[in-house]
Amino acid sequence: MKKSHLNIVCTASMSDIAPIREEAFRRAGNVCEWANCDSNKWLELAHLKDIGMGGNKARKYNVDNTAVLCKWHHDIYDGRQSMGTKVAYRELLEGYLDRHSGVT
Repeated sequence: MKKSHLNIVCTASMSDIAPIREEAFRRAGNVCEWANCDSNKWLELAHLKDIGMGGNKARKYNVDNTAVLCKWHHDIYDGRQSMGTKVAYRELLEGYLDRHSGVT
């Protein structure tokens, strides 16, 4: 186990999430998965269901609980950006439904 600069024990490393990240980016085709967004800049791996401060391993390491989002849409999804969120959330939901069931 590693200790962070805050003297907190870190049990997971970036290499633990790397296979999930690679699979998610391959699935996304290296573009944002938000509906109607095809940005390939500032892409981040987002968890659809929160993993919590301690980290819910079942959700953290499940590729179906991830989405590749550009920085802008990741900030909207996580609530760090509030401009246009109602429309943006509807677009995300439509994109998610389309991706998983073909129904929008």
